[in-house]
Amino acid sequence: MKPLMFVAAAMLLIPSVHAAELTDISLSEIAAAEIPIPAPVAAMESEKAFDGQYLCYGNTCSITTGATNVCSDGMRIVAERKKGEYKDENLKVWAEYQRNMGKSENWRDGSHQNTTATGKINPFQVAYVVVPRNHRELLYTTAKVCVVATGKCINAEVREIGPAFGEISVGAMMQLGLDAHPWEGRYNGRITYSFSK
Repeated sequence: MKPLMFVAAAMLLIPSVHAAELTDISLSEIAAAEIPIPAPVAAMESEKAFDGQYLCYGNTCSITTGATNVCSDGMRIVAERKKGEYKDENLKVWAEYQRNMGKSENWRDGSHQNTTATGKINPFQVAYVVVPRNHRELLYTTAKVCVVATGKCINAEVREIGPAFGEISVGAMMQLGLDAHPWEGRYNGRITYSFSK
């Protein structure tokens, strides 16, 4: 340890000692005094150390979630089929995407709402992000959404309020190349959301 650190430690731990008194003391005398030196702070053990924490630096805030759900809020969706095909054009495109992914194409969403906190929006065509109620100031801003495992990133609008970070629209999931099923399509991997205020 460097001499100045010993001097500083001695001054902190022995309040009656002044810097002038320490100048004539050798390092061996300080070491022999067995002054307890605090252990260094342990290094971060993982790149996941800040996951789940909403952190801000300057005008940019970000959070990394360990799982992301699919949101279909924004418009009325009628999942009627004729000869096995959906009548709705949005659902036709979605079903083809799901088929190509080898995922379920049977539409189901038990928590769907026909509008969002910002009004009507097409969840198939618009990539949007859901933020928690205590971050509603982010509504109408843009978020950069990145899948950590693949490095794939998109820009998405902030258009809905939900219980927590970690939910994006059907269209956003499709743009990221993930399972876009609103009931079965939860992505159990890390996604980082960056917001500019």
